Amino acid sequence: MSTVNMGQFRGPIQRSFLCLLRACRYQHTSAAPEEIRNAKPFQEIPGPSGAYSLPFLGTALHFRPFTSVTVPEMYKLLQSFADKYGDIMKFRAGKKWIVVVSNPKFSQQVLGFPEKHPYRPLIDILDVYYRRNNMSPGLAALQGEQWAKLRKPANDQMLRPTAVISYLPILTPVADDFIAKYRDSLEIKDCLKTLINFTTESVGMLCFNRRLGCLDGTSNLDFVEDLGTFFRGIDETGQHVKPYKYFKTPRYKTFAKAADNMYKVASKEMQKALDEMVKLQKEGKLDSLLDEPNLLYALIYNAKMTPEKAQSLILDLFVGGIDSTSNALTFLWHELALHQDKQERLFQEISTVIGKDNLSKEALSEMPYLKACVKESLRKNYPLSIGSFRRVNEDFVIGGYQVPKGSDVLIPLRNMSNSSKYYKDPDKFIPERFLRGDKSVDEETKHNHPFAYLPFGFGPRGCIGQRFAESEMYIITTKLIQAYQILLTPEMPKKLEFTYRIFACPTTKLHLQLKERS
Repeated sequence: MSTVNMGQFRGPIQRSFLCLLRACRYQHTSAAPEEIRNAKPFQEIPGPSGAYSLPFLGTALHFRPFTSVTVPEMYKLLQSFADKYGDIMKFRAGKKWIVVVSNPKFSQQVLGFPEKHPYRPLIDILDVYYRRNNMSPGLAALQGEQWAKLRKPANDQMLRPTAVISYLPILTPVADDFIAKYRDSLEIKDCLKTLINFTTESVGMLCFNRRLGCLDGTSNLDFVEDLGTFFRGIDETGQHVKPYKYFKTPRYKTFAKAADNMYKVASKEMQKALDEMVKLQKEGKLDSLLDEPNLLYALIYNAKMTPEKAQSLILDLFVGGIDSTSNALTFLWHELALHQDKQERLFQEISTVIGKDNLSKEALSEMPYLKACVKESLRKNYPLSIGSFRRVNEDFVIGGYQVPKGSDVLIPLRNMSNSSKYYKDPDKFIPERFLRGDKSVDEETKHNHPFAYLPFGFGPRGCIGQRFAESEMYIITTKLIQAYQILLTPEMPKKLEFTYRIFACPTTKLHLQLKERS
């Protein structure tokens, strides 16, 4: 280990999506030449015309100041398209046309399209930031074979169901410390801010195998403002003219400052973790450290990885994993506090399966209602403002229209997850939708359209942090409901206001009252 020189870190900071993916298999059959010939031509796919069909200008006309829609609210624009043009339409995005499909059948058809190395658009402001700082690219900035070489070793460590579940024992003490903080006050003030400290501590255990002191007050880390600036900067620059590519605009400088702050902290913590491994190796004590899972060690000593690639992945996971999970947990806890009957059913499941014990891999397999609560909260409070993106790699037919090779297709999963066409009473929190064999809800209410609900992607470019995010949410929610009945404080609304800064983020401060369970 002493031969590994990680003193100079050159890794990216990028968005990394909280992933809760429903496993679905789909066998794709390429469109036959006759089917393509008989389909309507691409030009006949409905969509905005006139000035709205012009390159660049047509895109800009859909957003503020020409309309009331901002870039983070693009889901509203996509919903208006679906209402006006139907389940398949096209609109200008820069030079190109983007096809939008708002139907689970079409979603399945597109996402089931076999592609070894799916294309994903680069995040321009991140790409500019990496190049200006001479930083090696991470997963979000790579395509093709380069992307695959970085992704495959990470998949082995992060996405196998048995891989991250093994981290339950090291995350449990973090959850215990969080719960203990509120035994005296019996109140959680500003839930999101508090949960950012929890997720920072948890992701720190995954990435650096050490406690960061975010829960006991010994850390000087404070990512609340930087996270907001960072992800808001990514979101707000996605569809506008991009002068920051050519010079450092005020908006870019604000973004870069936040990125610098988080990147430096993550790099410093990673170096500490590596130094500790070197020290223990010299003392002959490294094996004791490796008795528990150690992601950093596993990546560095993977034959297909380089130290630079390992640090890139680690820093991506650290920065991206903090914001996504803290937001998702805030929405989930609000739903459970608002719906006391659902919370009671969850408590009964926890009491029956583990009592006051810790959550284990075996116990988790017997807790379908816990998983259903997480899924339903993500469906109702969808984490992304749009959904999934694909670039088809051969001529295709969707909805009776020709879609030529190289076309970009957008799937507004956020809107489908909240549509009454696919979910009865979509505005209601009904975890029973996701319980197989549950007779308390009718068929229209149940989750019957898997490809309408994929909150964090599908296929090879699905979120790499999915399994860890699931484990985090299961552990801390189980611990919370074990210890307390959670209630909304009197001034709390029944609906949390939110905005999208890549991930759905509550703008209403959530305060919870806690009542100790006897």
